[in-house]
Amino acid sequence: MKTWAAVFAICGVMFLGGCSSVSVTTDHDPEANFAAMKTFQWLTNQKDALSANAQTNMFQNQLIEKRFMNAVVEQLKAKGVTQVEENPDFFVMYFAGTQDKVNVTNYGYGYGRGWYGGGGVDVHQYTEGTIVLDFIEAKNKELVWRGTASGALSSKPTLEEAQEKLSNIVAKMLAEYPPQAKK
Repeated sequence: MKTWAAVFAICGVMFLGGCSSVSVTTDHDPEANFAAMKTFQWLTNQKDALSANAQTNMFQNQLIEKRFMNAVVEQLKAKGVTQVEENPDFFVMYFAGTQDKVNVTNYGYGYGRGWYGGGGVDVHQYTEGTIVLDFIEAKNKELVWRGTASGALSSKPTLEEAQEKLSNIVAKMLAEYPPQAKK
């Protein structure tokens, strides 16, 4: 039962307490010709590639996986990139995982006029979710672009909140795609 509770909580989605708390980074191959990359195809992967513990696999829920993939397709379509069944210019692959984290804040030791006392310590446990989105050039099978989003998972978002947050995360990941060509 604990496993299903964890999966359900995680599938409350990487819905990282709101987009402002999501850390997004991107990297790309400066030699890649992104202007020529107009079609893509999903590449299947080992779903728990970031985590050996299947319990932490965020996309065990096919509904969430579908929403994530649809958000990526929508963002790419808005950028003039089309999903195809055969002969793509590049492949899209993703990985997702979670990790338990502990944040400790030590307020030190307090001093004042004629008194002193402890400042205190706060300990906060949370689960951090990460999504990695990779674009792999079809011809040479090389990674040409990677986006990563990480943040604390929020608990029990509504379906609408989860979809909106997931769409915002994907939009933030792809905000600067395609990268600007060198001048």
